[in-house]
Amino acid sequence: MARQQRIDHFNLWPKAQKFQAEIRFAELLQPYPLEDLFFPYQLPDTDNRESHIMISYLLDAVDSLPYRPDHAFDWVWRAFEFSCKQVPGCKDNTSKALRSVSSKLNDYFNVNSEVGDAFFELVSDVPIRTCKFLLKKIVEEGVYEFSGDGHKSFSIFAKRILFANGGPPVVSTSLQSILHYLCWHYRAVGGLELRSGAALLRRILRGERVELGGSFYQLSRAEILFLTLSGLAYSFRNGRAHAESIAPFRSSLAKVQTYAHCWFMFLVIYELTFALQHISAYPNKLDGTPVDNFRKNNAAFSKLFKSCLGS
Repeated sequence: MARQQRIDHFNLWPKAQKFQAEIRFAELLQPYPLEDLFFPYQLPDTDNRESHIMISYLLDAVDSLPYRPDHAFDWVWRAFEFSCKQVPGCKDNTSKALRSVSSKLNDYFNVNSEVGDAFFELVSDVPIRTCKFLLKKIVEEGVYEFSGDGHKSFSIFAKRILFANGGPPVVSTSLQSILHYLCWHYRAVGGLELRSGAALLRRILRGERVELGGSFYQLSRAEILFLTLSGLAYSFRNGRAHAESIAPFRSSLAKVQTYAHCWFMFLVIYELTFALQHISAYPNKLDGTPVDNFRKNNAAFSKLFKSCLGS
């Protein structure tokens, strides 16, 4: 059905043909005025060229809402990546830059605890659909433990998450053990196993203490931030940029949960973009705090998708 609909949709353009997920999402949106779904951070007046380049990306991001949160993510990632390049010491290749930026953001959250709390409140609302995406990526990109050939069999994903400079030592042995357990325990992911593994990964991202293979693990906020940014968000960005998967809403598998997943990804990078622009090392640093803005957007996200975050 969806295959033929995709062909017909293209052949008959601009005549619109709504996919089932699009219809259901439109129904979900009906009770909400657009201005209650997302709240832009209020930017000060500026003539700064770099600021306006970043704002141009943000404009395309918000103009993609509410029906294309995947496109909103694409544009806000550009704003985030451009912002990263403005920070001293964050102009290396993307893998190194993400680790450096993650460290700077963690320092900012530690000093500005309310902002950190607001961001991790969003992470705690991570949809099961998002955890399924990350779990599949973790499984596909294993191995995570050293063998006879050292780390030669490690994927680019594994090296990015485990190492600071492309090779040993491992930065977080707890994260390494968690990735190894998830990779081997859910190798045949599908159906109930996928749902079970995603639920476990959700608990890990929420900072809960979990038992894996007889040992207990609990990631720190710094580890969760890095996994969310470099493991989850950058993988989502790469999959879209490198055309590794079907467009999310043009599929018979698409559901309202797919919208929740993409909206969550958009908000994660949106909040990290504005957190980054509040750190002391950022040129044209923004004054004040984004905490109220983060919490308003977190609440709007939770309210809109409350029926499907756990499914």
